[in-house]
Amino acid sequence: MILSVVILTYNRKDHVLDSVESVMRQNFDGDYEIIVIDNWSEDGSFEELKSKFSDFSNVKIVRPSKRIGIAAARNYGLQIADGRIVIFIDDDCVATRSWLKEINSVFEDGSVGCVGGKISLLMVGTDKPRWLGKDIYGILGITSWGEKSKDIYFPIGGNLAIKKNLALKIGGFKEQLGPHGVKVFGEEISISNRVRESGYRVIYAPKAEVLHKVWKERINIEDLIKRAYMISVGDYYLYGRNLGKVIIDVGIMLASLSGYLVFWRPNLLCHFFYAAGYLVPALIRKESLETLENTIKNWRKITRRK
Repeated sequence: MILSVVILTYNRKDHVLDSVESVMRQNFDGDYEIIVIDNWSEDGSFEELKSKFSDFSNVKIVRPSKRIGIAAARNYGLQIADGRIVIFIDDDCVATRSWLKEINSVFEDGSVGCVGGKISLLMVGTDKPRWLGKDIYGILGITSWGEKSKDIYFPIGGNLAIKKNLALKIGGFKEQLGPHGVKVFGEEISISNRVRESGYRVIYAPKAEVLHKVWKERINIEDLIKRAYMISVGDYYLYGRNLGKVIIDVGIMLASLSGYLVFWRPNLLCHFFYAAGYLVPALIRKESLETLENTIKNWRKITRRK
């Protein structure tokens, strides 16, 4: 087996079906399997997946013994995959027809240990709001580093491929970042750093493209600012306190808050909360989630007065 495609899913029945079907329609001549890890969905996803794809020999529909986090689910996929290369795609993404072919071609270079492809925006059932610009695409996982292949710092987990043996050797995805019981982001950065430390390259493959669905509920401003905040909290638990980053984030916070109070554009609020996510544990040393909720309450009060 050359490739294993792992799709993690939870309560996204309609979307995960599209994702699986897009992987099944690949223009790729090599052998590959599709592993769908249902994290104990409650919307009938597991049953629907079993009903639709159980007759296909290269599709596995599995569940872990209990509900687990994203990083743990990725590690579970690594353990059960038969392919030499394991590729992750999110359950709300659909792969372009040449996706697997492009990823496989990059790994023909033996120095490559990890590959990240382009993740493009696909609006579903609604128009893109004017304030949803490229400056906050990263919060939604929409990612592009241009049209040329290059070494990158880290790929996004929604379109990430890694050599299985290498991933297992370096300890897989880091399952816990930050204080006990708090899910923060950063596992892609962590594993990319360890790939490089092992002497391999992390490469961006622009032609290995997936389309990331975004619908009306996904651009709820509170969800976006919470995600921006927790991404930055993850930075703190990866790197600790750094004077340069503190200075930069203080500047971002002041500039974005000033701009928001003048223009009332939601994207500026995302930048404010991103900066706060790092500065709260780095400087204030207060509990991250409690501070987030209190800040959102204050924002609601300001909004109601507007």
